[in-house]
Formats: sequence, structure tokens, C-alpha cells
Amino acid sequence: MKSFYKLLALLLIINISESCSTSSAASEELHSGSLSESYAYLSPESIVYASSISNLVSSFPKFRNDAVNREVMFLKNALTDYLTAVRDFDQTYQRRSLEVFEKHYKNIQKLRKFITHDDDDVLNRYMVKIKTNVNLLEASMSKTVETNSMSSN
Repeated sequence: MKSFYKLLALLLIINISESCSTSSAASEELHSGSLSESYAYLSPESIVYASSISNLVSSFPKFRNDAVNREVMFLKNALTDYLTAVRDFDQTYQRRSLEVFEKHYKNIQKLRKFITHDDDDVLNRYMVKIKTNVNLLEASMSKTVETNSMSSN
């Protein structure tokens, strides 16, 4: 859990710093200067998507339905594991945590009919943002891996 908070802090700093930079050269210089070796393979866009996921996990609201809250807790744990795997570039663990995430995502979708309309709207906003950022992060990382494998040949 300690490493998750380090990742969160780093991602937030980089996200804020990149938002404020005025040129891509300055952004690239900041990116390469502030990342340790374990983060060096992540593109700036991957970092933004991971940061967004992390922010959504930390701000996810509580609902009036205990079953939904339990599934949300499992979903948040899966996303935390996923972000750890992304940081560690552990593709096996990343794939496994994505499968767990998808399982709980589907369970939450089934439980939505048991919550109020207002809670459903809030839940839907979070779920869409999370799913979108996970898909964008996956696409971004696969581009990075593709580029790195092409340049090493």
C-alpha cells in the first residue's frame, strides 16, 4: 500500500507539472528528469491515464447499498493492483488484475438496478470514466511497448 501512495504522489506531481508546461520539449525534459528507472517506460499520456484512475479510485463515493459498496471495494482493490502492475511493468499481474476488475465491474452493473436513480447516475459517471481511462492506458501502453520493441530491433 505504501508503494501505491508513492505512485499516486508521483503521478499527481507529473500530471500537474505537465498541465502547466508550455512546450513539449519542456514536458519531455520534466518527464525524463522526474521519473525513476521503474517509471521510465511510461509515456506522459500513460501517466495521465494512470493518474486519472488513481484519482477516481480515491474519490469513489459510498452508496446506500451495501452490496454495491462491497463490489466497489473489490473493484478499487483490483484497480490498485492494476496500477501497481503497470508501474512494475508486470504484464502477467496486470492482465490478472484486469480480469478481476472486469469481474467486479460486471457485478456492479448487475447491482445498479437496486440503487436509487441519483446513486445510479453518480456510479455510472465513475464507471464510465474508469473504464475509459483503463482502455486508454492499455492502448497507450501497447503503443509504447510496440514502439520500444521496434526500436530495439
